[in-house]
Amino acid sequence: MSDSEPKKFGFGIEAEYLLLDKTFRPLFCEDLDFDRLRDCVDSISTTDLGTDGFNIKPLHKHANPYLIEGYYLTDVSMKPHTLLPKGIEVRTPVRSSIDETISVLIDATERLRSRVESDFGYHLCTISHHPTRSNFQAPPNYKRHDYWQWALSAMTTFGPDINISLPESMSASVDRKLLNERINFYMPAAVALTFSSPLIDGRLWNEDGISGKSVRTYKRSQWAPLYYVHTEPALRFEFKGFEMPFQFSDYRALFLISLALLLDSSLTMKTSDEERIANLRYFAVHGLESEASKVCARILLQAAERTALRLSLDVSCLSPIWRRLETGNVPADQISDAFRAENSLERALQNFVVKPTDRTIGQTSAPAPSAQS
Repeated sequence: MSDSEPKKFGFGIEAEYLLLDKTFRPLFCEDLDFDRLRDCVDSISTTDLGTDGFNIKPLHKHANPYLIEGYYLTDVSMKPHTLLPKGIEVRTPVRSSIDETISVLIDATERLRSRVESDFGYHLCTISHHPTRSNFQAPPNYKRHDYWQWALSAMTTFGPDINISLPESMSASVDRKLLNERINFYMPAAVALTFSSPLIDGRLWNEDGISGKSVRTYKRSQWAPLYYVHTEPALRFEFKGFEMPFQFSDYRALFLISLALLLDSSLTMKTSDEERIANLRYFAVHGLESEASKVCARILLQAAERTALRLSLDVSCLSPIWRRLETGNVPADQISDAFRAENSLERALQNFVVKPTDRTIGQTSAPAPSAQS
């Protein structure tokens, strides 16, 4: 949201895609050329989508919806000089409604899908950990050790960032300390309902004899936050813990859950950063198997419904998330089932590539939330 529009909501999505070759083999930095990928995405026409909220990332030439994601190699002053690619990120310019944001994401993703397929024979895959790589190592590219470890773990992980700017009348009421404690307590259960990374090193991930659901969350939780607060150029809340959805419509639910974490003051339980990390790592292996974790998820989903109704937004997008909670079946289980059934990593991954789309969401757009709600 720009400084000139302090009374509006601002929404944005950043979605990271793994690249597969024409045989559906997952690609990594040794297979990918940064300059060729950057020049490819820079040639995609996106002027009609706008650039509100975009910046120019190091080694990129333009501010557009596409970023080549990966690991920066730096000089002695930590200035990037090379990027080792892991995949491509699609980001949306700031929009004032959730549905418009998702529409832009669909459109931009379709343009990318079509171009990388025609230019390279590549496919975009919605999975949240690289299926054949782990324990990426490279020289430090941050002075802070924890930031370096975060960058290393991020090299093999893929996920969406959900960005929200609130009207000033609402953002002023957000207590940052309470928000952190609230997110620590409630958000891990919501993240567990999005798990989509049960594969590592070409096989199902196994931890302590258990077939786990999210190697991404297990690895990243020790170093990476669930959310981040940006203050420039305007206050923006970035929710980073969710995993990649298979369907674009799931992004609606992620926005409603994030809005509830920001705005629902009835979410009064809180916990420490250390407990949040422990819970995430436990859920990554076991999922929401305990009744206490299921109750936590129910409370947050109910808060998401209340928040949606308060803002005159459609709550039907939460129905698939409720079903995951009731059945215990999350996207990671679909990936695991496909891997077992196909007995081939490539054939399994073929089920989770981005398909050609008609660039619509498939539902009637809901009205934008009102700053006065």
